[in-house]
Amino acid sequence: MANLPAPRDLAAVLIEAADRAAPIAPFSSEYGPLSPEQAAAIREAWLNLKMAAGHRVAGRKIGAVHRKWRGHAQVMDPGWGYILDSTLLVDATELPFSHLIQPRVEAEFAFLLGRDLAGPGVTAAHVIAATAGLCAAFEVIDSRFRPKAPTAEDSLADNGSHAYAVIGSRLFSPFERDLAAVNVRLEINSEVKGHGTGANIAGHPAHAVAALANQQPLRAGDILLTGSVAGAYHIQPGDQVRAYFDGMGTVSLDVE
Repeated sequence: MANLPAPRDLAAVLIEAADRAAPIAPFSSEYGPLSPEQAAAIREAWLNLKMAAGHRVAGRKIGAVHRKWRGHAQVMDPGWGYILDSTLLVDATELPFSHLIQPRVEAEFAFLLGRDLAGPGVTAAHVIAATAGLCAAFEVIDSRFRPKAPTAEDSLADNGSHAYAVIGSRLFSPFERDLAAVNVRLEINSEVKGHGTGANIAGHPAHAVAALANQQPLRAGDILLTGSVAGAYHIQPGDQVRAYFDGMGTVSLDVE
């Protein structure tokens, strides 16, 4: 792909699009299909620019987890992006819509790691043993592309469309409940939009974290969002968003 600009240049375009809340054409439409390696290079260049501006990595968001076979071995391949200190929001935040382009919200579980995790061979049991606590959470996703990222590689380059992570205020032990059985209900303006259980995330949210740890080292103190429990829903100014996690309380977000 001879005409593809340098990763740093494309990363700067993504940052400007987010800062101006002005969408851009997908890179795959502008320059042809991206390879996973090219997309990952853009994401890493984006991170380098953000860190040079004073931001720090606070964790990871996990997207869809795909099960694949490589020879006789089954592997779980997660999509993911970085969570920065500047994208972490507290429960009951009032989020200005002017910061966003075409946002959607997802109810998710947040894991706070108590010790490092690194593969190969990390399982859900290792994740639970390494977790200091769990919270109810939202992820606000907001593609910088319009139409929204048409390919997995566009989404990867755009840091998995991550915008913000809203973390609940109550911390729970990972040994207190079976997350696969926890019911979650997401409401916008008191209207139920979606519901599901933790089993919707790769069978158990800890499987998603294990899949990520087997790709890259995770560190004590990382916050990990494990993916949508009940779908992704558009939000607009004036919306009051609430998610109810059985036995784990609620998390809320108001859109200004």
